[in-house]
Amino acid sequence: MADSPRIGARPPLLVGAGLVVIVLVTIARGPVALLAVASVAVLVGIVLAVPPLLQHDGIDWDWLPDRAVEVPPEPGIANLHRLLAPSTGDTAAPGQLQQLVRAVAEDRAPDGAYGRGRLAAYLKAPPRLLDLAEADAVITELEALPLQETP
Repeated sequence: MADSPRIGARPPLLVGAGLVVIVLVTIARGPVALLAVASVAVLVGIVLAVPPLLQHDGIDWDWLPDRAVEVPPEPGIANLHRLLAPSTGDTAAPGQLQQLVRAVAEDRAPDGAYGRGRLAAYLKAPPRLLDLAEADAVITELEALPLQETP
């Protein structure tokens, strides 16, 4: 059985010395001095505890649910929304969506084996808008393609 790590002699001695000082101050000056020592201890504790709490923790605390101002989506999601539901003046979106789907399909199946489903039909046809049901079918077929391992 391994020995447990021993605590050095210094921390218990410092705590003991602090308690002796507090008892002596209380005896010499009364309970008001004890209150003053406690107040100083609380202030020192706050000063030592607050800075570590204010350090950046890597969490985006700007996002809050039910905000009055809508938070803009991530660029990739915003681009996908633009490709699936383009504005009336955005004539390049259908072609860009087809290029994106083709790139993902070729990444997953470089030999061009897309099958005979909606994915293959979409990639063979000229660029056009997809409704949500058709987009769902194309995405399902993209997910079903086998992943190619990189050497």
